[in-house]
Amino acid sequence: MDRRVAGLAAALALLTGAQAPAPPDPEGTVVQELVVQAREPGPAWWKVASPTAAVWVLGVPSALPKGQGWDQQGLERRLARARRVILPPAAHIGLLDLIGALSLAGKMRLKAPFEASLPPDLARRFTAAVAALKRPADRYDRWKPAIAGVLMTLDFRQGARLDADQPVAAIRGLAQRHGVAVAPAASYAAMPFAKMFVAELSDQVNAACLADALDEVEAGAGRTRAAADAWARGDVAGALTAERGFERCAAALPNGADLVRQSEADQTHALEGALKTPGETVAVVDLRPLLAKGGVLDQLRAAGYQVSGG
Repeated sequence: MDRRVAGLAAALALLTGAQAPAPPDPEGTVVQELVVQAREPGPAWWKVASPTAAVWVLGVPSALPKGQGWDQQGLERRLARARRVILPPAAHIGLLDLIGALSLAGKMRLKAPFEASLPPDLARRFTAAVAALKRPADRYDRWKPAIAGVLMTLDFRQGARLDADQPVAAIRGLAQRHGVAVAPAASYAAMPFAKMFVAELSDQVNAACLADALDEVEAGAGRTRAAADAWARGDVAGALTAERGFERCAAALPNGADLVRQSEADQTHALEGALKTPGETVAVVDLRPLLAKGGVLDQLRAAGYQVSGG
């Protein structure tokens, strides 16, 4: 984290002529005592308990390389006793939202490429990343730099053959085969997120988002695969080494950090509801919101619930 903050601060100083604070990253700090090693084959679990109920929490990455295998026996055992499964929050978009999002696209475009206006180091990194992604520069540099960063991140993840539906889709399917009810912890309209991206973005946010994307591209697919392998064998510390350019960029957008915290609070509330009903529940939470300072497990501990490695 120190290396990224130092590099970002240097880029922003060149851009603004002064030392600028780093954008917020609500999930940047992990509670180390919550980082565990699995006790059995497969991904790691946590147990949150009340006097009458237990929630078995499976921390997951935001995506897995296509074809990535993982031992599902621990999940199978817990599903056999569970009354329901709580999945990560879901976003939904309606027809009117889709039309609105398309109408906003023009506000994200620039009349001229931004590359020449970048600080020299950021421009050099941008040019190298475009070459690494094997895309023409005009795919990115006619957008706002923050949007270009998001596009570069998505292109990188596609090139790394990451499947954003996994492992959640496999968990959902297995739960349904066990006849266990499945529902997301919360459901959000997608349009507010689209409006965040077309807001008047500061130079700081534009530079930060682009730098975050470049960090992820430069880290390479090998690091992504190594983090996925670590997750599959229950090595949580290793799983947390995956770059997270999109997530840091989203938190830096106007209201982005507030939305991250709201999502963590909504997931905490969903787990608390399960803990007030006798029986066992399986919950699936992305690793960063699960383990972050002020995140889901941290909030549950503060509320007085027993939290332990499962």
